[in-house]
Amino acid sequence: MAAAPLLALLAALAAAAAGLLWTSAPAVAAGCAGVALAALLLVLRGSLLRRRMLARAQALLDALATELREPVSVRDVEGRFLFASRPAAALLGAEPADVLGYTEGEFLDPEAAAGRAAETAALLTEPGRLTLRRRGPDPEGRMREYLVSKLALALPRRRPFGLLEIGREVGGERAWRQFQEQRDSEWRALFEDHPLPALVMAQDGALLAANAAAERFYGYPIEDLLALGANAIAVDPGNDPALSVLRGPTHRRRDGRQMPVQVSSSPLLYARRDARLLLVRPREGAASEGELYERRYRDLIDSGIWMVWSQDHDGRILQANGAMAAALGVDAGELTGRLITEFMQPEDHEAVLAMLERSATRRRDTGVIALRGRTGERRSWQYHSLAYPEDRPPQILLIAQDITLRQSYDRQLRERTLVDPLTGVFNRRYIEDFDSRTEAGQRFGCIVVDVVGFKRYNDTYGHAQGDAMLRKLAQFLRAACRSQDAVMRLGGDEFVLVLPDTSEAVLREIAHRLEQRSDTELGFALSAGWALRQGEERFEATMKRADLELLARRAAERSR
Repeated sequence: MAAAPLLALLAALAAAAAGLLWTSAPAVAAGCAGVALAALLLVLRGSLLRRRMLARAQALLDALATELREPVSVRDVEGRFLFASRPAAALLGAEPADVLGYTEGEFLDPEAAAGRAAETAALLTEPGRLTLRRRGPDPEGRMREYLVSKLALALPRRRPFGLLEIGREVGGERAWRQFQEQRDSEWRALFEDHPLPALVMAQDGALLAANAAAERFYGYPIEDLLALGANAIAVDPGNDPALSVLRGPTHRRRDGRQMPVQVSSSPLLYARRDARLLLVRPREGAASEGELYERRYRDLIDSGIWMVWSQDHDGRILQANGAMAAALGVDAGELTGRLITEFMQPEDHEAVLAMLERSATRRRDTGVIALRGRTGERRSWQYHSLAYPEDRPPQILLIAQDITLRQSYDRQLRERTLVDPLTGVFNRRYIEDFDSRTEAGQRFGCIVVDVVGFKRYNDTYGHAQGDAMLRKLAQFLRAACRSQDAVMRLGGDEFVLVLPDTSEAVLREIAHRLEQRSDTELGFALSAGWALRQGEERFEATMKRADLELLARRAAERSR
């Protein structure tokens, strides 16, 4: 490969790295050069460059991987690491040499790995830039928070050949708020205040956001547009309404008119979902914004996509579509004139009565009500309502979807991610959940507990007996807790009691009681250390001090 193209490539990579950074510190500038050299080594693999040049480049990369203080990494199109600084590798719990040639997914749980893979796929499909917030340990084991920018690396008019990630530590909530304010300002300029209709659409056709221009153009209030999704504006939705909206030459308005449009799109992550930002440009012949729109959604009532019905302020059904009738197990004609409460359990009547009361005072409402399904089972419906008080009689239009399975899935997913499968108590993920619910100035404490001689017991009696011991210990700790406390397993035989709104005296008393009763009630001894929160520290710091207390007490016992 000639020298001039190589230098041009190196300059392009360095410029791409610099465009992602927020500072011009020398270490970061060195990071730009390191990232560029890492990608350059990939391109030059198998070339005729002299070994001495490659050896020097490799030595520079090794030095950068060790000395860089920010997470910087380069990966190929398969997601394999070509370069990683120590902070970048530490986020995965490894050293730089341990991650080279591997993907992120080999160091993460399946759920997190799937999310990272989706980010990479979106960037490589349509190159752009993503900025995310990541939290993880640094090389010394301290928890840090970073703002990470991801960028696809590609030569002009070529397919991407790699992926660059550069992060910057955020020093507390003030820096994070500044970033949020800047991002919100950019979002308002790019989306909310854009003169063209703009939509954020998920891969399944759900509309996640719409601006005021889209509300005027399509004739739907924003809440209704988001509730209906791509089916509301796709002329020929078929099996893929999202594709029809993205590539179709025309879109449908609320009044049924079809307008010629030109749609441009770009990928983005919105509310942790893979999505696209759509800008809709009306072409010649499109209807003007000043046109009058119909007040009713009669076409939606007959469409059969969602459960759609209208009712009066007493809850009497005036009209319903086939989807609602099928969900309730009756013919559509039989619903007219019946009260919605006839299809609900008595204990669920209060929710629908509250909905009717809100509809009498508000124009719009959203919430969840429970109805009996066709086989009598209880089903959860998430609804969006629009009231027409000027009608005679006044009536309410409702659009709903069945979220029973989604609620069940969300509950099971939360239980799987926060609960240790062996003992049934919380796992380490509970720390982040607890921190998110902790208020400024709130007092809390923790007690770290482990089994004396657990490894010797495991080696003597086997892992099956060791697992039985851990399950017995988990039950013992739960019984010792107050109603507001929680038990968490860190790993192995190490458990933590989380005590909100406590004092040092309470912590000491519970810890001593656990140690004194363990031999008699469990048949094996426990060691415990405790700590009370200091200042505004996070739970991880409090727990670390409790662990040091345990180690100190155990050392003192050995010396005696």
